[in-house]
Amino acid sequence: MSTQTSGLSKALGLRTTPSIFFGSAAIIIVFTLAMSIFPGPVQGFFGVISTFLRYEVGWIFTLAITLMVIAALGVAFSRYGRVKMGDDDATPEYSGLAWFGMLFAAGVGAVLMFWGVAEPMNHYANPPMSGTEPFSDLAATQALNIANFHFGLHMWGIFVVPGLAFGYFTYKRKLPPRVSSAFQPLLGDGIHGPWGKAIDIMAIVATVFGLGVSVGLGSLQINSGLNYVFGIPVAGWVQAATLAVITGIGVISVLAGMDKGVKRLSYANILLAISLLIFVLMCGASSSTMRAIVESTGSYIGSLPVLAFFNDTLAGGGWSGDWTVFYWAWTVTWAPFVGMFFARISKGRTIREFVLASLGLPTGFVIIWMAIYGYNGVVQDRATAPDAESGGALTQTIVEEGNVQAALFQFLQHYPLYGVTAVVATVVIVLFFITSIDSGALVMDSMANGHEEPAPKRQAVFWALGIGAVCAAIVLTSGERGLGALQEVIIVIGFPVILMTLGQILMVIQALREDAGAAQPIRTRQWKQVLPPEEYDRRLEENTLDADEYTRHPEYEVGTEPEYDLYQPQTRAWRETQEGRPQLIIGLTGPAASGASQVASMLGEHGAVVIDLDPIAREVLTDDAEALAEVREVFGDDVFAADGTLDRPKLGAVVFPNSTARKRLWEIVHPRVQEIATARAKAAGEDAIVVIDAPLLVETGSTSLVDVVLAVEAPAEARRLRLEDRGFTTAEAWDRIDARADEEERREAADAVIENDGDLEHLRASVDEFWAERVVENDDVTWEGEALEAP
Repeated sequence: MSTQTSGLSKALGLRTTPSIFFGSAAIIIVFTLAMSIFPGPVQGFFGVISTFLRYEVGWIFTLAITLMVIAALGVAFSRYGRVKMGDDDATPEYSGLAWFGMLFAAGVGAVLMFWGVAEPMNHYANPPMSGTEPFSDLAATQALNIANFHFGLHMWGIFVVPGLAFGYFTYKRKLPPRVSSAFQPLLGDGIHGPWGKAIDIMAIVATVFGLGVSVGLGSLQINSGLNYVFGIPVAGWVQAATLAVITGIGVISVLAGMDKGVKRLSYANILLAISLLIFVLMCGASSSTMRAIVESTGSYIGSLPVLAFFNDTLAGGGWSGDWTVFYWAWTVTWAPFVGMFFARISKGRTIREFVLASLGLPTGFVIIWMAIYGYNGVVQDRATAPDAESGGALTQTIVEEGNVQAALFQFLQHYPLYGVTAVVATVVIVLFFITSIDSGALVMDSMANGHEEPAPKRQAVFWALGIGAVCAAIVLTSGERGLGALQEVIIVIGFPVILMTLGQILMVIQALREDAGAAQPIRTRQWKQVLPPEEYDRRLEENTLDADEYTRHPEYEVGTEPEYDLYQPQTRAWRETQEGRPQLIIGLTGPAASGASQVASMLGEHGAVVIDLDPIAREVLTDDAEALAEVREVFGDDVFAADGTLDRPKLGAVVFPNSTARKRLWEIVHPRVQEIATARAKAAGEDAIVVIDAPLLVETGSTSLVDVVLAVEAPAEARRLRLEDRGFTTAEAWDRIDARADEEERREAADAVIENDGDLEHLRASVDEFWAERVVENDDVTWEGEALEAP
């Protein structure tokens, strides 16, 4: 079979994956022929399955779409929201206006033209919420809420999920632009195998059917508009001619390509739609309509949690099956094509930008659209109603006669320039569907090909013709049941696609975890177990108290401070350390041979008390028996001389080349050095300015113990030369340089930085400037000593 399809592909001059292209084509052709030859049995088959899906398992549709929206927003607001759909340095290819125009036109723009008046009027006359009276103010409010729910956040969420999947796997992982690529974390290389091809065939077929249903609805509405404006009869031959025109123009646009065809049509489309919207706003009850826009926004947001899970349970799920399930099944069949289209025009944007814009901007537009058309529809209907408890002319046409496709044109008939606005509305509807056909055909061709490189135009033309053929087969064989037949087919096709789309968001999350890695665990203070005073004393008397584990006062383990220690718990031990504390403690740090010791000496000349931690560390490693015992336990006897004293060069040879060994040595020495330094700082007096010269201030997380962090930096080459002057080899010098915190980390922790990249006088001038700005001019410090003027 594979060899045969490959041969046929070559014979036809195609550049595609034969099994996917011909597999999808075969299903479409078989359905079209079956619908044309055996319309009754085929419609009956779809009707039985559709009834079961609508009223028995419709809750799956409701729950799945709500979960998609929640998951998409969760990813956007997580740390993964900063990830770009493309390379990390990618930039968007389209401007904001062009992006929105193509995004909206390829989405549900045409559907709004069809249902913008019809849906609010349906729910106004037949409110689904228990206790709501038809034609009441509450019914009107709920009608707008439901219409916004069906065309707002949830509908666009269905498009955003596959858009995320396509954007990430196509432009980040560089996989083929196919639905199967989103399942790469699960299937691996199997995306090119039978399972992957089955997924792609299902996605392409669903897209053809979804677009076919949309174009079918459009043909019904256009026929109705022509009937209203020109008196052309509502008949199958008119709808067939309409389908032929739409498909034909769609084919021409396909041949023009994405930028020339789709982009230009999208611009014209959105501008005409907005012009019509503004016309209705200005000619209607403008002030009341503006109030309705604001009010319906808040009402929709408030009702969203209820509507997101509403299944019409007490009434047997009838309303939900007729409306919500149909909408979600219909929309999800568009999802593969719209998702790929969204991803293509959104390449280079971050996930957060993509999700929030793709959900927020169209939803905002939908709310405005529904308020203008829906609210004014209610006003019109009430003006023609015989009493407050009955419907008017719009209710008669839309609800009682079921002529949904005539709703927009009957609505426009009450405004000036009806002949012009009806023609404009018809043109907008036609353009919306042409845009959907050409963009859908181009995207389906990419999915079948597995790449976005130029391919023979005849391939995309086939998909455009396929959409028209499916639509014609349903509409022309269904007669007056055209709308119902379209709904039944789409619900059956949509069910497996909705499950597949739900799986896509899980695959995106898994891929982000794999590529971005896990978030670093939060480092928190580790607190000791507190005992009541009487229990603490009792264990102390019984000699069973472990003083390292238990305490009577809330206290944390020293050395377990968080990485960015901005807030200090007011523990008893901390308060004791503050008693007698100097008025200002400057933490001086810098990499090896940066000149920090010279800076310390210069600060001492200004009157500061300098505490150098290096001699204290040597003191600990010479005189502290407990510390030496721990060093021996960790590093072994090899770092000790024969007389039992620590051999510092041997210890240095072990720890400086190894970051783990350095960290372990700091854990032994640092707490003891810190304790001694704190005691000496207190001994300097409360009026003193103390400088703690701590080369490892940043590495040991001690920046929270000082008031000001002063970092000294110097070029790496200059530092190497200084170390060599001290007797280090070149290799040893570089090891010392690499053993300290990097420049970025040190700069982030520092309050001030002195660049030691000049002569001694330049360094002194920098120190004088620091002293003047950070000590003399510091309002929190009262310094009575003599200070040098800043240069």
